Amino acid sequence: MTARDFAYWLQGFFELTKDEGKGLTPEQTELVKRHLNLVFAHDIDPSMGPKDHQVKLNNIHNKLFPTTEEEALAKWGPCPEEGYTLSYMYGWHPPDCQPRC
Repeated sequence: MTARDFAYWLQGFFELTKDEGKGLTPEQTELVKRHLNLVFAHDIDPSMGPKDHQVKLNNIHNKLFPTTEEEALAKWGPCPEEGYTLSYMYGWHPPDCQPRC
C-alpha cells in the first residue's frame, strides 16, 4: 500500500466512523502513526536500500515507541509536574509546549 493509498483509506475510515463517536484508542493511534511513518519512509526511498535504511524501516515497523500508557510510564517515568501531558513518542511535555508528531 502506498502512502497515498493509506491516507485515502484512513480518511475514509474516519468519515465512515465519525457518527459512531468512538474515535481511536491510544493504542490504535500509535499504530496508525507507526504505519504512516513506515509508508512515508518507503515513499521517500522506495528501493531496498542499504542496511542502515532497512534497520530504520524495521525499527519504525517493529514498535520503536511505547503503545500503551503502562509502557510509556515505564519509559518516561512519572509526571514531572501538574498539567504535563504524556506523549507516548516524546515523553512528558508542559501545557504550553506541543511535541511534534
